[in-house]
Amino acid sequence: MDKGRSLEGFPVQLFAVVMGLSGLTIAYAKAYHFLEIPAFFYHTLLVLDTVVFFLIFITYMVKWLKYPHAVAKEFKHPVKSSFGAAISISFLLISIAYYDFAPTVAITYWYLGAPLHLYFTYKTMKFWILHEFEINHISPAWFIPVVGNVLVPVVGVDVMPEELSIFYFALGLFFWVVLFTIIIYRMIFHNPMAKRLLPTFFILIAPPAVGFISYMRLTFGSIDFFSLILYFVALFTFFLMVIMAKVFLRLEFFISWWAYTFPMAALTIATMLMYMAYRNSITYASSIVFLLITTVIVGTVAYKTLIAAKKGKICVVEE
Repeated sequence: MDKGRSLEGFPVQLFAVVMGLSGLTIAYAKAYHFLEIPAFFYHTLLVLDTVVFFLIFITYMVKWLKYPHAVAKEFKHPVKSSFGAAISISFLLISIAYYDFAPTVAITYWYLGAPLHLYFTYKTMKFWILHEFEINHISPAWFIPVVGNVLVPVVGVDVMPEELSIFYFALGLFFWVVLFTIIIYRMIFHNPMAKRLLPTFFILIAPPAVGFISYMRLTFGSIDFFSLILYFVALFTFFLMVIMAKVFLRLEFFISWWAYTFPMAALTIATMLMYMAYRNSITYASSIVFLLITTVIVGTVAYKTLIAAKKGKICVVEE
C-alpha cells in the first residue's frame, strides 16, 4: 500500500484515541489533586496527549485537503459520520486536560471546540433527519455528536454566561435519553450488532458519567438527588459491561476498542469527585480501582493499536 492510499484510509475514528488519552490525562490530574498521586503522571500524559492530538488532527486535515471525497464519504456514512464530532470533542477534552496546568491554553482550545461541536451537532442531526436509515445503522457511537454537548460546561462555566452552559448541558442530556431509548430498542428487538461495533457498548457509560461531572461544575460541587441518579446509572452500566466481559474478551482487535477508554476515564473522574464530596474509604478505594482499570485498558488498547498499525491494518481504504 502506498503512502497516498494509506493517507486516504486514515480513519476519522482515530480521534477516539485523543478522547481516550485525554480522559486518562484528566483522570490523573484529578488523582494528583484528590488522591495525592504524583504530578509526574499527569504532566507526562498531558505531553503525550497533546502530541497525539496534533499528529492525528494535522494528518486528518492533510487528508481533507488531498482526498476531500474520502472525508465527504466518511461524513455521509451512517456510523462513521458520528465520529466527525470526535474532532470537536478532542478540542474540548484537551481544554479540560490543560485547565489546571495552563488555563489560558485551555480556554483557547475551548473557544475552538465549543462552537465547532455545536456545528457538528446541527450538521449531524440534519443528516439524520434528511436521510433514510435502518434501525441496524444506529449504535452507541451516535451519542458522540449530540450527547457530547454535556462536556462544554466543564470549562464553559468559567468563560461564558451560565445560561449558555445550561443550554449545552440540557441539549446533551435530553438527546441522551432519546437516543438511549432507541439504542436499547435496537439491541433487544433487532439483529445483534456487528462484532467490530460491540466495544461501542461501553459508550453507554459516558453520558451519565460526564453528565454527573458537568452537573457538579454547573452547581459548584453540589451532590444532590439528580447528580446521584446520573452517577449510579453510570455505575450500573459499568457493572453490566463487567457481566458481559466474556463477549468483549473474545473480540479481535478493531479501532473501535478505543470506545472502552474514554467512558471508563469518565467514570473514574466521576468517582473521584464522589470521593471529594464524601471523603470515605469506599469512594477512595473505588477511585483507586477505577484509575488502575482505566490505566490498564488505555495501555492495552494503545499497545494493540501500535501493533495493528505496524502490520498495516489501520489506514486501510475500504472498498
